[in-house]
Amino acid sequence: MQTGRQVVDAARRARGLGAIVVLALLLAMSITACDMARSIRYFNRNVVIVSLDVFPATIGPGDSAIVVCVATDADGDTLVYDWFTDCRLRLKGSYDFVYYFDTHSNSMVVYAGTCSTSGSSADTGWVSCDVRDRRGGGAPAGTVRIVVHH
Repeated sequence: MQTGRQVVDAARRARGLGAIVVLALLLAMSITACDMARSIRYFNRNVVIVSLDVFPATIGPGDSAIVVCVATDADGDTLVYDWFTDCRLRLKGSYDFVYYFDTHSNSMVVYAGTCSTSGSSADTGWVSCDVRDRRGGGAPAGTVRIVVHH
């Protein structure tokens, strides 16, 4: 038979063991919740391209046009724009005039370039845009054509 003191000590140990079990359960639940939050947080949707437009569609020497890309991101991520062209057009702010990466601007000013591929007084240049969210989502916006008079 146990004394009163032994019963109290056994109850304390059981209560301590119960606290350990409760803490272990809480820890397991918080790890599961973190895993669920992590999997939800890293789910990323692609960028949606709304439009890619140019104005004006014809330029001459010394003229400029503006290309505007409208895109959205359902996750609310910040978008970056990659712009491309060839030597028939020059991208404003680009060091090599034909590539401009990681700009936060959804518009690009272009100027008549220095080369002609057709040999005639007018040539057709192009500008392409890709849009990314820097979390793996992205989409090509497409290509617009601009007539360049020399």
